[in-house]
Amino acid sequence: MSRGKINPKVKVWLEHNGAKVLDETGASILNGIMKYGKIVDAAQKLGYSYRFIWNYLRRTEKLSGLTVVESYKGGFGGGGKTVLTSTGREMLRIYVRLSEFLNYALKNKELWTAYGLRTEERNILAGKVLKIEKGGKVASLKVKIGKTSKISSIITSEAVKELGLKKGLEVKAVIKATEVMIDKENW
Repeated sequence: MSRGKINPKVKVWLEHNGAKVLDETGASILNGIMKYGKIVDAAQKLGYSYRFIWNYLRRTEKLSGLTVVESYKGGFGGGGKTVLTSTGREMLRIYVRLSEFLNYALKNKELWTAYGLRTEERNILAGKVLKIEKGGKVASLKVKIGKTSKISSIITSEAVKELGLKKGLEVKAVIKATEVMIDKENW
């Protein structure tokens, strides 16, 4: 799989005691109620049935034990309204902020690089493992790059196991400038 074609995605939801109480659908419902003031109007604008929205809200309230919306009957001629409780507004706020943060993180190349999830192609060298020496929690690797070059790397013994590293295995060495030291003085 080409690295350029990997597109990570994330789905966010809020849970209470392990039960999903608010997801993307629920956030759109709460936002619609806040925006339009009536479940019937929110249902029409969002493309959901009135019954679907009521069932979603009842389920959320039952699972969380919290009141998310309050409905008021209309006066002469009907026209009641529905509003979010402070709890409903807080749930929506948390959901929106968390979604925005995670989506920002997925799009932020610098953040990916900082966490070692993305590297520049020029920093990757193909090679073959020549030698692995384990010493407790760390291991020393010798990797042959090209016909004449060799590099050494110190990694955790756990990483050796997780990557299934062994002598003769084709690997890619990722060079990170923050871990290379250069000195011109003689010791």
